[in-house]
Amino acid sequence: MKKYISIFFTLFIVLPSMVFAQEEEQNLPYGRFIRDSVMLGEEIQYTLRYEHSPEEEVLFPDSTFNFEPFELLHKKNFNTRTLGNVSIDCVIYSLATYEIDSVYELGLPVLRRGSEKTDTLYAYLDGVFLKEMIPVVSDTTTVIVDANFLDLKTQFNTPMLVLILGFLLLAVMVFYAVFGNKFRENWRKKKIQKHYNNFRSQFDIYLEKELDSKTTEEAVAIWKAYLSKVSHQDIQPLTSKETGKILKSDQLEKKLKILDRVIYSGFGGEEAKPVLKYLNEIATKGYAYEMVNNPDKPPFVLDMTVEVEVQEKK
Repeated sequence: MKKYISIFFTLFIVLPSMVFAQEEEQNLPYGRFIRDSVMLGEEIQYTLRYEHSPEEEVLFPDSTFNFEPFELLHKKNFNTRTLGNVSIDCVIYSLATYEIDSVYELGLPVLRRGSEKTDTLYAYLDGVFLKEMIPVVSDTTTVIVDANFLDLKTQFNTPMLVLILGFLLLAVMVFYAVFGNKFRENWRKKKIQKHYNNFRSQFDIYLEKELDSKTTEEAVAIWKAYLSKVSHQDIQPLTSKETGKILKSDQLEKKLKILDRVIYSGFGGEEAKPVLKYLNEIATKGYAYEMVNNPDKPPFVLDMTVEVEVQEKK
C-alpha cells in the first residue's frame, strides 16, 4: 500500500511539471527563413511570429539589434491580431549577408513583459545554405585551352596625346625663356657672318685681278650692296659725293671719285687697286660694327667705326 502511495505522489509532482514545460516550449517564438539558400548580398526574408496572452506586452528586435551574420535591410510590422485569449504578433525582416560560410543560422528573441516579470524568449535556430555561383572544381577536371583570340580595335588615346603635347609646349616655352636671347643673338651673328663671308668671297676676286672699267664698276656695286646691309642705308643708287656725305667721310668721297674716273674713262686701273683695298677695310669695319648687339645704336658712319671697335676690344 505504501508503494502505491509513493508512485501516486511521484506522478502528482512530475506530470504537472512536464505539462508546464510543454506549455513553455509551445510559447516560444516562431522564426523561419522563407527559403533554404541565399547568395552573398542577396536579400532574404526572415519571419518572426509570437503567440501570447492579450495582457502581455511583447517587443521585437529593431534596427539596433545585432543580426550577425546578417545585416538588416528593412522590416515590416503587422498589427496585433487577437482571437479569444490569444494575441499574435508578427514581423518580417529583410536581411542580407556578406560573410562567406557554408551555413548561416539565426534565432531572434522576443521580449515579453508580463504583470509579474519580464522574459526574453528566443526562437529555435533556423539555417540557410550559401548558394555558390561558381561550382567547385574537382581535381580531375580537365582544363580546356581556348586559343581563339579576338581582334580588338585600337582606340587612340586622345587625352594622353593632349597631355604630352601640353608638356612639350611648356618645355619649349621654358627653354625659350631661359635660352631664347642667347639663341637669337647667335642666329643674328651667324647671319652677319654669312653676309660678310659672301661679300669677301666675291670682292677678293677683284683685289687679285687686273682692273678695267667693267671690273671696277662690278667691284663698286658689290661693295655698295654689302655696305647698304651693314649701315641699313640704301647707298646703292647714290653718287660718290652722296655716299661720302651719308657715311661722313671726305676721304671716302675722294676715293670713290677715283673709281668713277676709272669707270668712265677706262684708264687708270692701277689706281683702282689701292682704292678697293680701302673699301675692303671699310666693309670690315662695318662688319665689326654690325656685330655689336645694340638695337639703339645709330646708323654706321666712318667717324664712329674706330670708337665702336675700341669698345669691343674692351
